[in-house]
Amino acid sequence: MERWSVFVSEHPWRVLLLWIAAIVLGAMAARGLGGSLTDTFNVPGTESQAAFDLLVDRFPARSGSELLAVFHTPDGAISDPDAQSAMASFSREAAKVDEVAVVFLPSERPGNVSPDGRTAIVRVAYDKLANELETANVGAVIELADEYRHDSLQIDFGGQPVREYETEPPGTAELVGLAAALIILIVGFGSIFAAGMPIISALVGLATGTAGIIIAAAFLDITTAAPTFGAMLGIGVGIDYALFVIARFREQLAEGVEPNEAAQAAVTTAGRAVAFAGSIVVVALVSLFAIGIPLIANLGLAAAVVVLIEMLVAISLLPALLVLIGRRIDKYSIPFLRHTAGGERGRWYHFSRHISRRPWLYLALSTAILVALAIPAFSIQLGVSDDGNRPTEYTSRRAYDLISNAFGPGVNGALFAVVDNPQQRLSPAELQAASQALSQVDGVAAVLPPDPSPNGETALISVIPTTAPQEAETRELVNRLRQTAVPAALDRAADETSIFIGGTTAAFEDVTAKMISRLPYFFLIVIGISVLLLMMAFRSVLVPLKAALMNMMAIGASIGFVVAIFQWGWGLELTGLDRTGPIESFLPMFMFAILFGLSMDYEVFLLSRIREHWLESGDSTESVAYGIGASARVITAAAAILIAVFASFAVFGDERTVKVFGMGMAFAIFIDATLVRLVLVPAFMQIAGPANWWLPRWLDGLLPRLTIDPPAPVRRVLRQRRIPLLSVLAHPQKTAQDPTTD
Repeated sequence: MERWSVFVSEHPWRVLLLWIAAIVLGAMAARGLGGSLTDTFNVPGTESQAAFDLLVDRFPARSGSELLAVFHTPDGAISDPDAQSAMASFSREAAKVDEVAVVFLPSERPGNVSPDGRTAIVRVAYDKLANELETANVGAVIELADEYRHDSLQIDFGGQPVREYETEPPGTAELVGLAAALIILIVGFGSIFAAGMPIISALVGLATGTAGIIIAAAFLDITTAAPTFGAMLGIGVGIDYALFVIARFREQLAEGVEPNEAAQAAVTTAGRAVAFAGSIVVVALVSLFAIGIPLIANLGLAAAVVVLIEMLVAISLLPALLVLIGRRIDKYSIPFLRHTAGGERGRWYHFSRHISRRPWLYLALSTAILVALAIPAFSIQLGVSDDGNRPTEYTSRRAYDLISNAFGPGVNGALFAVVDNPQQRLSPAELQAASQALSQVDGVAAVLPPDPSPNGETALISVIPTTAPQEAETRELVNRLRQTAVPAALDRAADETSIFIGGTTAAFEDVTAKMISRLPYFFLIVIGISVLLLMMAFRSVLVPLKAALMNMMAIGASIGFVVAIFQWGWGLELTGLDRTGPIESFLPMFMFAILFGLSMDYEVFLLSRIREHWLESGDSTESVAYGIGASARVITAAAAILIAVFASFAVFGDERTVKVFGMGMAFAIFIDATLVRLVLVPAFMQIAGPANWWLPRWLDGLLPRLTIDPPAPVRRVLRQRRIPLLSVLAHPQKTAQDPTTD
């Protein structure tokens, strides 16, 4: 890192030109090679995936996605000539649109006219999955309704193609988050010019990272939520990393150091901590591959790409810009807000000293608060939210409500049974027995007639639940169908016949089961690698274990928080939603990976300053107070920025998933940067005392040595006395008492 800091400070124009070239090439590659995003789940080794794969292989005509055009007459009947003419004309025009395989009028498929005769569904079947369709072709079908819609005829659209069509590009939430971050930075830095630097750094990283996501989508299944999640992380993490580097740079300038030397110091200190902390975040996100679900793993990979690039920007492009700007970074200062990064003896220092006088009290209180906040997490219901949670401005939400009111909520998320016999045609008796067995299960509203393939060896049977797709009862129905109806049907079928239960709800049930089975591996990888890296960096056993335990407590509190809001409904209206529902199956694991990494960010930045003073003084209490005083202001500013960014997505985002993620992340960062980092950590470290830095000799010899944040005062002593740095890091107490010791 020291050699790199010298290169950046001596060749800033080269670094700047390299980044300009990287941005241009990334944009060109994304435009020419970029792929399309998807919401299609692929869950290898599960029954729902087996059902889908069987359709693709044996009954491809029914494996494509369907768009539901819902026609509703508020005052008349759907059988009126005007409505019938509109549906017929719409069907003829829709059939001409590219990628549309066939259009079914309500009379051609059973169960598509409501019992009250006021609502009907025209089914537009595509020859591809929703994620493979051209957006323009889906839009062309939706736009046809403008010609037939009037006061007496409502037309809205549902189905997976519509959901993907309605995916919102980045917009309002990002702008609000950036504006809030800029205000916080101006207050924190007291300079408009300095405040703008982290924004520029974050946007460069975000743009390059987004291009990387689009390129990756050409080779991997990347979810449509990836750019939004990437924007949340990219803006927040990018500004945070830049904030720490700039704070160190300005601190050096305030001491009279020349800009190029100040940039070197910033890279070798804060930049080193950024690289280490960013690496932990990347490791945590990539560890999602242990879950074994490609779409979730690829979402983690996409987020990891953004974080990695933001980290590289913070330790390369940003310091190069700082060298070029020099002391002009404090241009346009606001007098009453003018600060440097100092304040080691300020209010945060005295606050830490106050905690050190009553450590057991603060340890007990903060732990009790975290445990209380985590209680709702024990009643979490994992599943998938349906279109009933979307804003009413979306046609998919209006179509959902129309179908739910006219046909029953289960029609919005029908399950299906795939019956297959590769050796012979399925007999009518077999299909009748299967339909009868399915219809007798509690929770089934209706079973539609079997739809056989042309060769008669495969059939699709639609099963309509009595409850909505996101309800716990529907998820329980999936298990009942598999455990009772399928065995009963197979008892009356030929030996070679197989039956698989599929559908969106079934797929998410399989996702949940698979994730739970893989949790031990996931936790072992994330926590194990993080603890090992911290142990290598800080030469301590207790500090890494403490960090992991406290991070788990903060994450548990944040998951409990989102359960209370989005599942229990406490204050739900403040988020802009009007329905409670389950928590998306992948969100807790995704939040865990990110929060564990981000929590380690603050832990690294705080501990690096504590260790810096510990190496100088050997005084545990004073070192903790110094570290809090030196870093608390920057940590709280960084946390405030992340909170503002995540909260903007929770408030202004349209997708429920994004709202849950944004709200949970904002609350977790708040808890971590305040209660955990500024209360629980100093209380615990005060109680532990010198034991914080204990490491057995045998383990010290086994662990490779990493240097996080070489303390500047110790480095000056080392240069004067010519003491090897590694000897100081290996024997902090001895060297701190006598810097001349060999």
